[in-house]
Amino acid sequence: MNELAKQNKARRQEAEALRDAVKERRRASVPPVAGNYPLANIKVRIEQALSERFGHEVGAWEVDVLDRSRFGADLAVRLTGLLKEGGAKKYIASHVPWIVEALESPALSDAVAEVGQKGIYVNIRLADNWYLSSVASIIALGDRFGQNDSRSDHTQIVDYSSPNVAKVLHAGHLRSTIIGHVLSNLHEACGALVYRINHINDFGGFGFMLEGYRRFEAHFPQEMGNNDRLLAIYAIRRSLERTVAAGTHLEDAAESDREVITTYFPGVTTAHALQETYQDFVAASDAQFQRLEEGHAEEVALWLRMVEWSLADFKSFYEALDIDIDFTIGESFYLDAGNAVVDEAVRSGRAYQLTDEMVDEEVAKLEVAVENGEITPEVSAKSAALLMKDIGAIVVPLPGGERLVVRRSDGRSIYATRDVGAIKLRRDIFDPTDINYVVGQEQRVHFSRLFQATEVLGLAKPDELNLKHTYFGFYVDAATRKKLSSRDSVSSVNELLARSVEHFRAKTAESGGMTEEEIDQAARQLALGSVVFNDLKKDMKASVSIAKDDLDSVIADFEKSGGAYAVYSACRARAILRRYNRPLPQAADIASFDLNDQEALLLLRLFEYPEKVAKAANEDDPAVLLRHLLDIAGIYNSYYASAPVLQANQANEFRLLITKSVQTVLVNGLDLCHVECPPKI
Repeated sequence: MNELAKQNKARRQEAEALRDAVKERRRASVPPVAGNYPLANIKVRIEQALSERFGHEVGAWEVDVLDRSRFGADLAVRLTGLLKEGGAKKYIASHVPWIVEALESPALSDAVAEVGQKGIYVNIRLADNWYLSSVASIIALGDRFGQNDSRSDHTQIVDYSSPNVAKVLHAGHLRSTIIGHVLSNLHEACGALVYRINHINDFGGFGFMLEGYRRFEAHFPQEMGNNDRLLAIYAIRRSLERTVAAGTHLEDAAESDREVITTYFPGVTTAHALQETYQDFVAASDAQFQRLEEGHAEEVALWLRMVEWSLADFKSFYEALDIDIDFTIGESFYLDAGNAVVDEAVRSGRAYQLTDEMVDEEVAKLEVAVENGEITPEVSAKSAALLMKDIGAIVVPLPGGERLVVRRSDGRSIYATRDVGAIKLRRDIFDPTDINYVVGQEQRVHFSRLFQATEVLGLAKPDELNLKHTYFGFYVDAATRKKLSSRDSVSSVNELLARSVEHFRAKTAESGGMTEEEIDQAARQLALGSVVFNDLKKDMKASVSIAKDDLDSVIADFEKSGGAYAVYSACRARAILRRYNRPLPQAADIASFDLNDQEALLLLRLFEYPEKVAKAANEDDPAVLLRHLLDIAGIYNSYYASAPVLQANQANEFRLLITKSVQTVLVNGLDLCHVECPPKI
């Protein structure tokens, strides 16, 4: 067994041990049954009453939450299946009367105070005591309120972050990490067994790293950090690559590239010499990668050191975000499995080697398409060049005449080889029902083809494994709307976070009554929370604009997105409870209370929270939850201003319970979205 295979065997054992630990953690945290929540429970009871009166199941039906101040009721019921069958006129005449009768049943008298009709709707006004007992259920569950079992039959892999070893982490990694982490939180909250995987690129292109380190190590300053050496090698390669691609002499190259080449390739100045030097570097790097792929001990040992240098550098990024990913597994782990899948596919006829004759046929078809005006000559030439490049490669045929290259013509693996291997190994180790790749939009074509190839290769059928690519937009320059480069996005986002901390530190300090440590903590949490909230609230597929020369306006826009507002609302509720500073009253001990229209709406929004968590998870869209939290925060702030909880050392006990419930739901929801509420603000 070669050295790489030994490493991967050990990795598998570690992955299986960690898999079992994650399983055990899930078993120890069983979510509440979704139907036990107040709103879900009353819906179940309503459906039972309707079915009993109708004589069998009522079919499709809907319940809408109403604003009591506008409609005089809390819920609106309509049986959409029956409505569709006979139309509104027949439905109102034949069905509404018995629906009203069913909802006035004594079986619902503890929860339903009044039933009325409004056109096709049957409206329900819920009993005040139902609200009181329901508030008590939120408080009783505490930080578990909102968790549910709606996805308890799912085993979910969420693949996110995915940085490249020996490269700079950029804003795309920030978006992937935040989105993937929050989606994982949502699925876990809905009872799924979630495995969070950081699929790092520790293999592709690594021949350049190995060759570059041996060539240039002596030129690096002794004080240069290990990971900085890897970044330097990457920069050397890119400078030479750009200059050769431009076809210029060294004197005509960009100043930064000219300086790098002069340092590491002294005496190489003409375009021809640069071309030869680059070709030599590429050939030597290819040879190094082949030795690594074959598991030669010397290359594997150096490669392992390099990977550790990058992982140590990445650690500070994840610590700053306070994010811990279960599994950090390099794509090299999937190499052997990928090669085995490709070999079996060739034997079974599910994949084949692309021959000269096949390419000639395809090129002839392209020429006909040009003659018929179906494609342009430029498109034909580009497609033909790609076909010529792939002669001898192993390809998987896809629907629509497309294909996925899964092995190079020289027998070497590529990203796609390791990607099909990843699906094979992940099924073997984790037995998932779903794999969600949270990766930027530039990978859409790749994942579309990979998912199709998975079915062609017999790795999984769609009804056995749900493969999904959750993609997101770029960080762009607000002025030009162009995608920020990796370097620009890193510096812009880092400066944005630093300036955001300063902004919120100044605002927090103004409020007074806090220590320096408390101010610092609140500033960091509000700054990161605003960035996260802004990122998740909008359509993930949209780009995020950063005005590099006017970060103050960016920070203001991020604050307006609502993250700080929701946090302030939760902290305001917490401050009231801190001032009360006594055990909360028990709902059962509250003999009398008044429930106004605004309180009814606020409480219904709180009771809807578990459903919003389930919907956000089911749609892989955190914005569903964030918008609901903002709605709660808005109602509560208006309510708080008009309905004092504490007055002259007297507490309104019912409002205390409402305040505790608001704090619980906002803190729970923000926590799922990776937004922390400071202890004080």
